[in-house]
Amino acid sequence: MHTLIDKETDFEKLVDPKNISIASGSISLLEVIEKNITLNIPIYQRLYVWKQPQIVTLLEDLKNAFEKENERYFLGGVMLSANKEGNIDLIDGQQRFTTLWLLCDCLVSFNPSLKDFTHKDERPRIYFSIREKAQEYLQDIDSFSEYLNHRGEVLKGAATEINEIIPLAKARILIKQQLKSFRKDGNFDPIGFSDFILKKIVLTTTFMPAESDMNRVFEAMNNRGKQLLHHELLKSKLLKSLTNKSEKTIYSTIWDACSQMDSYIEKNIKEVAGLTWKKIFLQFDDSNNFSSGTYDLSTIDIFELLNDALSTENLTKKSLIRLLEEDDDVEINDDNKDIVEENDYSSKSVRSIISFPSFLLHTLRVYQAQNFSDIDTIIEVNDKRLLQQFDFIEDNHFDDGANVKAFIELLWNLRVRFDRNVIKWISESGSKDEYHSIEYLQVSKSTVKNKNGTINENISAQRAKDNNETVADLMTLQGMLYHSQELTTQYWLTPFLLYLLGENLPETLLLKLEKLDNHLFFKEKHSEEDKLLKDRTFNAIFKENEFDNHLKNAEEYFNKGWGVDYPNYIFYKLEYILWKNRNNLIRDFKLDQEKWDNYRLTAKSSVEHIFPRNTKEENLHILYMSEEEKENFDKEYNPLDDFGNLVLLSPGMNSEYSNKPYKEKKGQFDSKSHIDSLKSSVIFSHSDWNWQLVNEHKERMIEEVKNYLIQITSV
Repeated sequence: MHTLIDKETDFEKLVDPKNISIASGSISLLEVIEKNITLNIPIYQRLYVWKQPQIVTLLEDLKNAFEKENERYFLGGVMLSANKEGNIDLIDGQQRFTTLWLLCDCLVSFNPSLKDFTHKDERPRIYFSIREKAQEYLQDIDSFSEYLNHRGEVLKGAATEINEIIPLAKARILIKQQLKSFRKDGNFDPIGFSDFILKKIVLTTTFMPAESDMNRVFEAMNNRGKQLLHHELLKSKLLKSLTNKSEKTIYSTIWDACSQMDSYIEKNIKEVAGLTWKKIFLQFDDSNNFSSGTYDLSTIDIFELLNDALSTENLTKKSLIRLLEEDDDVEINDDNKDIVEENDYSSKSVRSIISFPSFLLHTLRVYQAQNFSDIDTIIEVNDKRLLQQFDFIEDNHFDDGANVKAFIELLWNLRVRFDRNVIKWISESGSKDEYHSIEYLQVSKSTVKNKNGTINENISAQRAKDNNETVADLMTLQGMLYHSQELTTQYWLTPFLLYLLGENLPETLLLKLEKLDNHLFFKEKHSEEDKLLKDRTFNAIFKENEFDNHLKNAEEYFNKGWGVDYPNYIFYKLEYILWKNRNNLIRDFKLDQEKWDNYRLTAKSSVEHIFPRNTKEENLHILYMSEEEKENFDKEYNPLDDFGNLVLLSPGMNSEYSNKPYKEKKGQFDSKSHIDSLKSSVIFSHSDWNWQLVNEHKERMIEEVKNYLIQITSV
């Protein structure tokens, strides 16, 4: 068997059973059409499983590439092979390719040429072996009308009948909602985007011969050594500027500790450097604590600590236990040794809201703002172009070891503050559910009395939720920003991280973030340099004193009657405002205090009409407006599209509501043990729903927003 590198390889030759070559190349969707390629998903492939994070990230990446007018955009690789029937099997990359197929199917209305990619001879270009329902779904969605509603959502009770198509149906809904969200930006061109997908998206291909042992191929794929990640290559490149071996070791250790984003920094540095809690918190006393009893990790001199660790012999946990075993004066219970070691630190399972490459780029943006006044290119958060972004800093800047050390020191300082003041995804032991929380570091001392009367002092650490009400507001506001911005960039973090270098009081941080949010949303975006969020968030660093000058008339905005075209962001923002004023709302509308206190802001993407826009025939007697109200209505929009009649929901909730009448929706909402929308909670406090109540609700929402803006701008 030999390797053939030729992107122009004739696929007809590759599918020949006599072919023994491995061909590697690249192919666009247009070339898939031109080469008459159809792909079979083999029976050993798992079902389609991609969910919101993967789908949204892919679409955001494609949109960003389109807006940058990239000549070609490499989307990743697929592995192909000829099967015994002489067809082509898609043996790796199925999830990405299937998502691409669904996206193109949703874009056919903007670019009919995409139909040539999704279908060949009126049949889907991808074929699921033995997955009859999945194949039928791709062929004719309308044939599933008894299982799906008009939006393509699975009807209640139908899941068991069509289990294998549910992930495909949910993915299609997510894609449509994401495209709708893109179109709310007046600058987005769906026709141009469709053409970009067809002609500029490129997949790298590896073609295996027909006689390949697929089991061995998969085993090799799973066991192959991982390539160096971009941030590892970057570390190697930067550390070359350090000539002192000890310095290089220390800064490399700090980098490695910061790189592990899905655990807390104190645990990382302890494990990477082989330290003990007692060593880390040697100078622990009340002066290191905030008023809430949480530890300020930034008071530790990390360089002194690591220097000291380099000059002394580090004891591992096992060697420490061995020493204790040899000391007859210390009481050690063999049954408890492991428990003692495991219980010296505790935290829930955590997951960062951004990747390490993204965190590096936010750090670089802060570094850029601190060190350069004349900036030609503002660093963007694009983890796929990590190395290139560092090249935008002045020529040879990081060839100077002093600059490298300054950057890594900033990286450490920001990571410590990031873990202390920025939300993470938290999951309780034994639970798959995740929620946003800020967990603060707590350090405690304990003593062990030895047989000889001496006292041994032990130090332990844990992460625990801070119950400060201001911290709860800070978590909710950050959650709102997280869900309303691109998952992979989170540009609001750049100015917020810079704030963290000079502030640690939750009250101050909350106010700064509230003002930043107002500035970003209400800023007039006429100037070209402020068009992109990456630029606006960066420029906001230098314009903090101007934040209050860009507020618009909230009343005019909420009276637009845009219906489903209202940006998702405004609903998210309103959720935060209602949360912050929850005590007054609970009192005024007699709402459930416990449910509101336990509210968690979650991802939502679908604007829903409370009074349905398309009323079922059997519910036509339920009136939204009286005849007199219809005659007096002088607006240019459909009154059902009024902001007062709208809420933002998750796809699942949208599916449950569908075109049901108000009282049926209210019954469903009230029966739940939790609240997924505060605006919905206020609406469903009413026994009925009509145009008069819609107006009253809208006016109250306008009042809430205006009062919030006045409150923030007056401080």
